[in-house]
Amino acid sequence: MNIAGNKGLTLVEVLVVTLLSTVVMAGIYSTFIVGNRTWAYYNDSVLIKKEARRALFRMAGELREAENVRVIQSPDGNALHFYREASGPVSYYWSRKGEDADRVIRRDRVNSRIIAQYITELAYYDLKDAVVVDITASRQKASGATAEIFLREKIALRAETTLFK
Repeated sequence: MNIAGNKGLTLVEVLVVTLLSTVVMAGIYSTFIVGNRTWAYYNDSVLIKKEARRALFRMAGELREAENVRVIQSPDGNALHFYREASGPVSYYWSRKGEDADRVIRRDRVNSRIIAQYITELAYYDLKDAVVVDITASRQKASGATAEIFLREKIALRAETTLFK
């Protein structure tokens, strides 16, 4: 019998290759899973940042031109009412309960529109010639991880500031 002429793999060689392939595939799979979870977390983080910034920038732009600003606070939500020459009376509503919970809604004479979602806290502080807006947005995933952002902006009311009159 000619042993040198036989071509093939022994059982030990097959087991070693199988073991090494399994270790490499497990490493690739775990890297993929960690990357996928990280991407999902940061995707939610970017989403809530976008929602909070959208609400803040929209309110800030209109509040700079506002007159007769009135803030109504309650334990379940709040409202911000003001008048703009360009669009008339404008209101922003936020509630932590009900059908429109955790949403910022803008209403004017013509329509009502959702400006942002996932807003878990919204507070207004009416100063003499400015309004401070605090926004907290958060979103919890099924895994239990929570992405959260807090924004605060002090908005000078140009219509009320003597410098601009």
